[in-house]
Amino acid sequence: MRPDPLLPAWAMELKQRYLAGEASMFLLHGNVRDLYPDPSGSAYVNLKGFLDRLLSRTKDIVVYYNCSGGFAFPSDRHRERFMTALAARSMLDGRAEPVVLPRAPSEALVAIERLVTDPAQRAAVVIDYTETIAPMGDLAFMNDSDKANLVALQRWAHDPALLNSDNLVILVAENPSDVHRRVVSNPQIASVSIPLPDLEERRSFVGSLPTRGVSLEMSEHSFCEITAGLSAFQIRGIFRQARQSGQPIGFQTVSARKKVIVEQECHGLVEFVEPSHDFSFVGGMDRIKGDLLQVAAAIKEGRRNRVPMGIIFVGPMGTGKTYVAEAFARESGLTCIKFKNFREKWVGSTEGNLERILHVVDALGYVLLIIDEADRSLSAGREGDGGTSGRVVARLKEFMSDTSHRGRVVILMMSNRPDKLDTDLKRPGRFDLKIPFFFPENASERLLILEALVRKNSLVMEEGVDLEPLAKGTRGYSGAELEAVLLAASRVAWQNEREELAQGDLLEALEDVIPSRDERMLEFMEMLAVFEASARRMLPAEYQKMESRKVLARLDSLRAALGARVA
Repeated sequence: MRPDPLLPAWAMELKQRYLAGEASMFLLHGNVRDLYPDPSGSAYVNLKGFLDRLLSRTKDIVVYYNCSGGFAFPSDRHRERFMTALAARSMLDGRAEPVVLPRAPSEALVAIERLVTDPAQRAAVVIDYTETIAPMGDLAFMNDSDKANLVALQRWAHDPALLNSDNLVILVAENPSDVHRRVVSNPQIASVSIPLPDLEERRSFVGSLPTRGVSLEMSEHSFCEITAGLSAFQIRGIFRQARQSGQPIGFQTVSARKKVIVEQECHGLVEFVEPSHDFSFVGGMDRIKGDLLQVAAAIKEGRRNRVPMGIIFVGPMGTGKTYVAEAFARESGLTCIKFKNFREKWVGSTEGNLERILHVVDALGYVLLIIDEADRSLSAGREGDGGTSGRVVARLKEFMSDTSHRGRVVILMMSNRPDKLDTDLKRPGRFDLKIPFFFPENASERLLILEALVRKNSLVMEEGVDLEPLAKGTRGYSGAELEAVLLAASRVAWQNEREELAQGDLLEALEDVIPSRDERMLEFMEMLAVFEASARRMLPAEYQKMESRKVLARLDSLRAALGARVA
């Protein structure tokens, strides 16, 4: 079969799999609410228009159904043929009642079944918003109508009358996790994903848009490149907004619009992070910065085989994991996205949210996906969630096992309790780099951190102020606690109606701020970081020669002492 140059790849896949006899039922999912090139080559149309034109080439009857609008047809001729086919089938079944087109799904599916199981027909039926007809849910809580719809779709998939006919059923759902898993996992229902448009498809679409009244501050090729992750519909929206506002389309315009669009697409599940600092604002941590700068260089140079699939930051709270992650995003040039709360109480919703996020991340490419407090959102063996955690972790493992993501998508996970994460999730090949974070080791490192914090917070010091006494007096302080001291000193200066910090302000703040006293818990988190580290060179000198059995023994001792607090 010669490929049809006017058909997108997903449509060619559907066509080839159908003609090969692989299935008579298909589930189209993904970017199903976009614009696609009309098979006739005349324009861009929505999915209904595209399928109408594609299927009308070879099918005598094309039917489109959703539970809101009921039945629809490409033309009156298709409608008349459908009505005639139903009337003929009714007569064969010994029924002479008048043919009507029902809107309720349970009745509509009966009419559709009469059509697609008739070997005398050459028909195609498109059922849109399948999630409203066979929604994901526990069978025990489904009503009788939903159960009947679910059974009907499953029965069709195995019905010899449909399989041996020249009829076709296409189910459409944006997110397959919203459709009942018995439909999605049915081996007789072939799944076809519609991806977001790639570079060539975006270039072709942009070339079809009217440019009158629209000014680009970049080349058309550059515009097509930076719109990766957007649908054709959204790209058209950028053009229309520019035409209406009279403002030129620049890089910042597209980036801002892209940010809003993707956050809306993910329904608040993710947020874009635009770091305002790089490693020059990170004091100390030379080992960590050195490793991450090598990764950033590999990303910029396109050496994808040298980029880890994932990175884990482990260590006690307050050691700067989030701050360093954002600095790394700035150094690497990757688009930085952070998970928000994607968990929901409804069955299947959490998995659907994760699927939506991963779909957007995959489409965008060159993304740093930050998962903060991973032990909370991805904890292995969470009780009372009906197995949701296990399914979430399994999907994330599947995503990270796809080597095509290497160098394009870097997942950066942060946790102070890595022992709560699935062991298989943390293995090399998924997370190739596990970086431990510790409290500053000595006064000189604390001094570097204090100097960086002064720059970060734009603090102004009186001439002659020395930070070294503060560095020496804060042994055992975390980076967050060092910042707390500086901010407290700033408040002291403000209370005394001064803009500049004096030496006395620092000493007063040092006396006032109380650092964390939960030393046993902090040591437990520190030993977990030692245990998880990828390489000995990443560890402080006191831990570099410590044998694994001694680390485990100390962890067991601390776990026993902490009891239920670390369960």
